[in-house]
Amino acid sequence: MVRQIELSDWGIMDLVECVGQMYYSIVINELKRMRTSGLYRGVSYNGLLYMDLIRQMDNPTVSSIAETLGVAKSSVSQKVSELECRGLVNREREALDGRVSHVSIAPEAVDDVSAIDAPIRAALESVSRDYSEEQIQMVCAMITSVARALDAQTQDDR
Repeated sequence: MVRQIELSDWGIMDLVECVGQMYYSIVINELKRMRTSGLYRGVSYNGLLYMDLIRQMDNPTVSSIAETLGVAKSSVSQKVSELECRGLVNREREALDGRVSHVSIAPEAVDDVSAIDAPIRAALESVSRDYSEEQIQMVCAMITSVARALDAQTQDDR
């Protein structure tokens, strides 16, 4: 059972609810920014998620993205082509095996993609002033542990 804590602004919540609230706030922020800012060159939210995935993965290929998502390579290839047409990603064929394409964020789109993180970066910088280095390290350790547990579950599903 996940322990509950009392938060002055939110009432009694457990960690799952806290993470859910943060995720909800991030998604709503991104969707509103997409609608109002003109960033991301008209790409869909699904496209934005693909760009974030491409940015986080180590030298991704269409195949590795498809495997990570558990979807068909053709679906990933179609989405990557859409992002490529918008100038957001580059696809570079491997010299030894032309069937393999490595995908990366296009240099001219780096600022657009970095803007994805701007609101959360600003919020974390603001909030982190209220906490000690030790408290921040503890939160980072918890987040990293949760991410590893989720990654392990994903590996088990393959």
